[in-house]
Amino acid sequence: MVILIKLPVTQVYEIIKANKSSWIDGLYPENIPNIVDKSGSKTLVLITSVSEPLSGYKNDTFSEISASIQVQIFFSKTISINVLDAQLELMNLLDANGWIIATRYPNVVDPDTEQVTATFSVFKKIKIKRGN
Repeated sequence: MVILIKLPVTQVYEIIKANKSSWIDGLYPENIPNIVDKSGSKTLVLITSVSEPLSGYKNDTFSEISASIQVQIFFSKTISINVLDAQLELMNLLDANGWIIATRYPNVVDPDTEQVTATFSVFKKIKIKRGN
């Protein structure tokens, strides 16, 4: 019997949500619903899974999930916070909660909404506890 653990996307979502960053207007795991205003007037954060392979093999069985999660920030066109400071806030928060910052991609301007978009990924090996 395997003891249930939260999905890695859910773990990252809950860490960021608990931080209550005032500059985040919407925080979404997996996808941004169609009903959300995506015109660039709000700062939205999207958390998605990149990969979750099983690892830590011993005696022909796995003992961990090697979770890689991507965090995308779609900054409001009128945001008052420095976009690098905002990214560093989230990266430091996740680092303090056991996630390793794997990659930070260059910021780009979305051609449709003209808003700055930032992306980084985090990594963590999550132990799978087995019970009877």
